Amino acid sequence: MSTDYYRPIANAVGRLRPNTLAARRSIYDQARQLLFEEAHNSQPPMPVSELIAEQRALEDAIHAVEAEYVLRENAEAMEDDDYFRVPPRQRTPAPARSQPQRSQPVRTPAQPPAHETRNEYEYYEQQQVPYEQEAFEAYPEPQPGRMREQEQRRLEAEQRRAQRQQRGRAPRRPRQGGASSTVVVIAAALFALFLAGAAGAYVMIYGWPSFRAAQQTTQPAKKEEPKQAQIDQAKLRDLMERASKSLEGGEPATAIQLLTEAIVLSPKDPAAYTLRGHSYLQTGESDRAIEDFSEAIKLGSRDFYAFIGRAVAYRRARDFPRSIADYNEAIKIRPDHAGAWNNRCFVQAIAGNLDAALIDCNESLKLMPNEPNTLDSRALVYLKQGKWDLAIADYDAVLKIAPNTVSALYGRGFAKSKKGDKRGQADISTATAAAPTIAQEFERYGVK
Repeated sequence: MSTDYYRPIANAVGRLRPNTLAARRSIYDQARQLLFEEAHNSQPPMPVSELIAEQRALEDAIHAVEAEYVLRENAEAMEDDDYFRVPPRQRTPAPARSQPQRSQPVRTPAQPPAHETRNEYEYYEQQQVPYEQEAFEAYPEPQPGRMREQEQRRLEAEQRRAQRQQRGRAPRRPRQGGASSTVVVIAAALFALFLAGAAGAYVMIYGWPSFRAAQQTTQPAKKEEPKQAQIDQAKLRDLMERASKSLEGGEPATAIQLLTEAIVLSPKDPAAYTLRGHSYLQTGESDRAIEDFSEAIKLGSRDFYAFIGRAVAYRRARDFPRSIADYNEAIKIRPDHAGAWNNRCFVQAIAGNLDAALIDCNESLKLMPNEPNTLDSRALVYLKQGKWDLAIADYDAVLKIAPNTVSALYGRGFAKSKKGDKRGQADISTATAAAPTIAQEFERYGVK
């Protein structure tokens, strides 16, 4: 079961001050690096399948933590400014009514200046007034004195209208319908109050709409910074290049470490798995090599060297049927590759498929005549078939091109001994002195 990385990453990110995207990415990178170090330094070494599972668990935790902070930032964009919240309902002012001009000043709710009404967000940002103070200033409590003044002014207005009618003047605002007009006005006022109350309740429940998104859409688009995907791609190329150089320089352990980092950065890249599989082949870890080659092929790779590498690993594990199946796929991809034909010939010979092995070796020699490795493989086929003279002829050709080939020296000595030639023992003794286990190796090939 994979480790739960969510809580430690969430705790580490929660302690960041300031908590920015760059700071969080630094925490994520440190977590990935710690996983690399733990996998590299653990004893016994962590299996590849377990490391891949741990990498995926870590990435899932990182995605979960980052998603939470993205949601939190979006929510804060809607709620971080108290000025956008609706005032308490009991402080909501009554609908404004047109009043006759009067000599005494009347206190009115605070309004933004005319030149600053671009949007509410800008106005409130400039004023910097605490919410509670703004609410009381914009919506003062009703005063009994003001109510009496309004009634007194209404009575005086009615008296002046009656005097004008008595003098024969037409009223400025003639009213038709009498009591019915008054009822209509009152109904309209009540409906307006109902709408205002409903709007206030909606805002209290769902919050005041944010103007930041609209403001951002109206601003001119800024020059985009390099996307994170492009940065990750450049880092991936650098890791792959450094790993290739390390592998070519005979440092497979360094290559494995770099490629593990590349796989965490891009877990769906089959090339990184293929190269790490060849690195494991150099360290002799056939099982891990098979896992990496299999993962690359599972991701859809049709890389010739992925199949060749897994075939070699299966041969070392003495799983000859699977090794031959992978060589079949490799030859389908590169039918002109002499080495693939030779390798399949060698595995076929070990597995005892001697006729098929001989066909493969001859096909390889057509593509690359007098190639010593292929001649050595064909000589093994002849040796297992009991064709001593043909085996000796191929071994002689190998030793003429590469005199220090121990397998050719031992095979020639074995064939000569089978023919009764005493000089064969000299070849066997020389080969055994150079490689003490050469006899056991030929026994594994089926030559006894």
